[in-house]
Amino acid sequence: MYRNIILAFDFAKRDIKERYFGTGLGQLWYILSPIVTIFIYTVIFSDFMKMKLNIIDSSYSYSIYLVPGILAWTSFSTTISRLSNSIFEKASLIKKLNVPVYTFQLSILFSEIMLAIIAFTLSIIFLLLVKQPITLSFLWLPVILLFQFIFAFGLGVIFSLFTPFFKDLKEIIPIIIQLWFWMTPIVYVKDMIAKKYPFLVEYNPIYKFIQIYQHIFLYGNINGFYKDIVYIVIFSLLSLVCAAYLYKKMISEIKDII
Repeated sequence: MYRNIILAFDFAKRDIKERYFGTGLGQLWYILSPIVTIFIYTVIFSDFMKMKLNIIDSSYSYSIYLVPGILAWTSFSTTISRLSNSIFEKASLIKKLNVPVYTFQLSILFSEIMLAIIAFTLSIIFLLLVKQPITLSFLWLPVILLFQFIFAFGLGVIFSLFTPFFKDLKEIIPIIIQLWFWMTPIVYVKDMIAKKYPFLVEYNPIYKFIQIYQHIFLYGNINGFYKDIVYIVIFSLLSLVCAAYLYKKMISEIKDII
């Protein structure tokens, strides 16, 4: 087990090095990509659409609201997308190497965690530049982010186990992720849908994470979210346990059909 985890770290480092290999800017894209994404959404929704968000008294209020949600969603959705196709993408290596499949899946998780750390570090720098207070509540960010990745890993592994049997899932999952994004209050505030579609807020698991990030960035505290943190821990661990159970039941059959 320990050897496989170390191997997964090695695969993750190689993945990060090779992702933008051959491009002109190389690994600078790890910094530029989240900055460009945030800039695009800020311009479109804050300037072009003239959205009025009465959240905090700052000319950067919308950007401060937007940044944590976009970064968290990007990490979440990318992790699920990559994991859901991981068995197909790594099929040749799975056949050649005597390495458990979960090693390749852990490498995806580790590489996305590394990229998320870079992105959230940039977001903290952004807050310092716009003179938004940084409080001790920001220490909750790595804790919440860890459980978000556990949740995403569990879902991604579950999807990956069923994709070899239902190949249409490769096309369906991106559609589900896109719909999920727009049903989550990330680029808009929850008040816009809470009354008409309350279930999109109350029963949306990823929003449990995102609203905590947003509140920390805007107000510097987690007051009123302790119950949500308990929910986050519970369903994150449940997704991981469920993924582990299904993995043990299905992986031998999957290896026979890929």
